[in-house]
Amino acid sequence: MANELAIIEKNWLTLADQVGNLPAPFEQTIFLTECHLAGTAEIEDMLVKTQDVDAGTELVLKRTGADAEDWCAIAARTPAGAIIGYVPRRHGAVMARLMDSGKKLSAKVVGKELEGHWLDVTVAIEMKEA
Repeated sequence: MANELAIIEKNWLTLADQVGNLPAPFEQTIFLTECHLAGTAEIEDMLVKTQDVDAGTELVLKRTGADAEDWCAIAARTPAGAIIGYVPRRHGAVMARLMDSGKKLSAKVVGKELEGHWLDVTVAIEMKEA
């Protein structure tokens, strides 16, 4: 019996090491919407902050919530941490509630284009389910 337990323990430890590399059984990325970031015209040094941001760059979405005017404000940050815009208000309420309930949302840059004096940044917002 002791030998059988030792074999089971050894096999269990081998399997446990491999589990970290396996995807969760229902892990998926769910596309929510594509939109232009709001507030880009008011960001100081926008061109400097976005010089390394191109199509495919993943942005971090972070709830700001402190803005009394827009309780559901969500800032879009570069990988370096600079705020380069906000999720538009029309999408904010639903996305803020998702984030507040623990869902992980991210934005991937689809494109950026200089429009006169402001930078138009288009993103695809996704939710990662695990």
